[in-house]
Formats: sequence, structure tokens, C-alpha cells
Amino acid sequence: MKRPIQLATLFLTILLVAACGDDGHGPTNGNNNDNDEPTTGAVEVATNSTGDDIDGDGYTVTAGGASQSVSSSGTVILAGLSEGDVDAKLTGIAGNCSVNGSNPQTVTITAGDTTSTSFDVNCETVADGQIAFNSNRDGDPEIFLMNTDGSSPTKLTDNTTQDGAPTISPDGTKIAFLNDGSGSFELFVMDADGSNVQQLASPVPATSYVSWSPDNSTIAYAKPQGGNNEIYKINADGSGEQRLTNNNAADLYPHWSPDGSKILYTSDIDGDAEIYTMNPDGTGRQQLTNDTDRNMQPRWSPDGSKIAFTSNRSGNNEVYTMNPDGSGVQQVTNSSANDQRASWSPDGSELVFDTDRNGNAEIYKINADGSGTLVNLTANSAFESYAHWSPME
Repeated sequence: MKRPIQLATLFLTILLVAACGDDGHGPTNGNNNDNDEPTTGAVEVATNSTGDDIDGDGYTVTAGGASQSVSSSGTVILAGLSEGDVDAKLTGIAGNCSVNGSNPQTVTITAGDTTSTSFDVNCETVADGQIAFNSNRDGDPEIFLMNTDGSSPTKLTDNTTQDGAPTISPDGTKIAFLNDGSGSFELFVMDADGSNVQQLASPVPATSYVSWSPDNSTIAYAKPQGGNNEIYKINADGSGEQRLTNNNAADLYPHWSPDGSKILYTSDIDGDAEIYTMNPDGTGRQQLTNDTDRNMQPRWSPDGSKIAFTSNRSGNNEVYTMNPDGSGVQQVTNSSANDQRASWSPDGSELVFDTDRNGNAEIYKINADGSGTLVNLTANSAFESYAHWSPME
């Protein structure tokens, strides 16, 4: 019986040696990495958004080839970044918001550590889904914003002088308007909440309106010059004023095309008020209407396929539309009152305009083809006019 016992003892000894290593006390795994040093690091990015109309969709953070979504006020960590300097950048920022400070920011990644950085974002008020207009409901002409159904009128200006002809910028953050505080009307710009008022040009005619370029950088307007009105343009910061028309006629009501290639305007250069286009530098004048009637106050539709304008061709002022080459004229309004100064909805389906059909000037809304029911948006005893529908929905 000794031999089986000896074999069993030998077998147990072999198992013990295999379990403990060749020398009985060595490592069990030659690939143990417990003492390896880390080779990558991370960056923690915080965002803090303030102001009105904060971007609810949030932003995207990118750094060292990695990217991640972050809320408008939140924190994310981008890991697995190589050592050294990388640029952390915030993108997906709405047009009314801007980063305070540098964007991108250079951060240094250290292996095994997390570097922190932050972006402060300020968002401006946007006049989206609203209509600007002027009203004397508080005793003198002021500028208001209202919803497209006429509700919630909000006063933006508050002084004893006349404010009028408001025009909302394409991005909805600014409003250009006229004011006669100096004794003659001047061109001003303010934020969409009525703050940060800045004077751009003087003098300007009280009867015209102004127009923003599609990129928000430039404003076209009329200006008295040599006994008649001419069309000018100026940068939105008040620099670089440039004269576009130069003749003995009255040139008024400029309006920039949606693609920025043309400016509509009214001129009586042929003896009566007609509608023309020109290039943004004043060259290439083309006449669109040609009759003995008064055609004025043209405005492009948002897609550039139509032009709304005012004409007295039916005996009194009515709102019409036509194609960009002057063809296909269609009458939109039909009353014994003065219907004028039409402005398009952002989708081009509706128009707002001034009318005195109920005895005093009010702002009405109508389908762009003249169909449907007229809606009085400002039903009161005050004088309301110069409605401008925000390009921002």
C-alpha cells in the first residue's frame, strides 16, 4: 500500500508548486499592470448661460478630438485626452447668444488628472413671434411689441418725443426706429427689449421706414439731401454711411431683398411714385411699376417670390402684391379706407397693414392672397401704424 500513498503525495506536491510558481513564492501572472502610470487625462467643462431667451437646446463641447452635448447651464467631462495643450470649444450657440471671453479656450491636459474650465454665455432678448408698431395710446407716439394675435402689447420706448417706424432685425435682437427728440427725425437702434438705445444717423424723413440687410450688418434708410430725399445705407454700429441714389427725385421706403442682392425703393424720378430695385451699391436701377398711379412702400416676401406694395390705382390706397419683375399684380385689400404699409409674416402666408377703415388708424391682419377674415389687432381709439412683423418665428 506504500506506492499509492507515495504517488498521491507526489501529485499534491506538483499541484502546490504550480499554484505558487516555480520557486513557490513568485507572481501568478507575468502581465500584472497594477503599477502602470496613466497616459491620458480629462477636462471638465462647465457652462453658465444668463440673460433672456436662453438657448434651450444647449451646446456642444469639443476638446482634443472628443465632443459631448452640454445643457445651457451644466457640466460635462471629456476623458481619454492626450497630455498637452488642447482647445476646448463651445459650438451650437444660438444667434442671440455669445460667449463672454475666449472661445476656444486652451487647457493643459495632465495624465491622470482632470482639468477644469468654464464658458459664460450671455443671451439677448429676441423679438420672435411678435409685431412691432407705433402707437399714441399713452398720449404720444411710442414703440410697442405685441403678439401676432394682438395680445400682450409691451411698450419699449417711454419719452415725450415721437418714436415711430420700428423695424426688427433679421435675427430679432435689434429694432431700428425713428425719433424726433432733436427737433427733426433721426435714426436709432435699440435692443429688442428697448434697452441700449444708440443714434446712427440724422436727419431722416418722418414718412419713410428703414430696412436691415439680411446679415444684420447694415441699415438702408432715406435722408433729405439737396431739397429731396435720397437712399443711404449705414453700418449697424453707425459707421460707413454711403449714399446710394443721387437725383432730383424723392427716393423713399428702401427694403432689402432676402438674399441681399437688391434693394427695393420708391421714387418719383419719372414724375410720379413708382417702385424700383437697385444693387446694394446703388447701381443697376430697374423700374418695376410704370403707370400714372402712386405706387410705394414695397416690401419683399420672406422667400423673395413676391413684393407687397401700396397703390392708389383703384382710387384710394390699397395693398397689392406682384412678382419681383413687376408682373402678376394682385389686389389684397378692398375698402374705401386707406390701406397701406404692409409687412409679411415669416412664412409669407399673411400680411399686417395700417388702415383707417374704422375711423382711426389701426393695424389689421389678412391672408397674403386677400382671402379669409380680416382681424383687427389693435382695436382701440389710439392711432396705431407702421406695423413690422418680426422675421423670427
